[in-house]
Amino acid sequence: MLIEIWERLRGYNKWAEAEATIVSYETVRRRLGAKAAKSISGRFSTDLLSWKDADGQRHYGAFVNQDTSSLYQMLDGEQFQILYNPANPDRYYHRGYFLHLFGIFAKAIAGLAIWLGMVGWVVWTIIAHHGR
Repeated sequence: MLIEIWERLRGYNKWAEAEATIVSYETVRRRLGAKAAKSISGRFSTDLLSWKDADGQRHYGAFVNQDTSSLYQMLDGEQFQILYNPANPDRYYHRGYFLHLFGIFAKAIAGLAIWLGMVGWVVWTIIAHHGR
């Protein structure tokens, strides 16, 4: 699978595993786009998580995700597995969160490609009709 190859290239296979706990969560309703009648609203979750390294030292990290993420509905005290960098225990990785961010990026690229395709089609149409 491509994700495992990417994780190996990034060195995540050498990171230590830890049980992370959600320390706090906040759900925020945000308005996206212009202040028009047809505004789009999205739901976001801002979470603070905590884990201990191999020496028992506590570390914290934060992340923001949309309601499409598997981590979105996690509540205080819920736990999940993460990987952290033993050389820098404040750096952590969670595959689900990465895949969520990658999905957002892929949608943005697809939207840009569609927009560029439409602009190209309009320009081509104008040039084709102008030459007649």
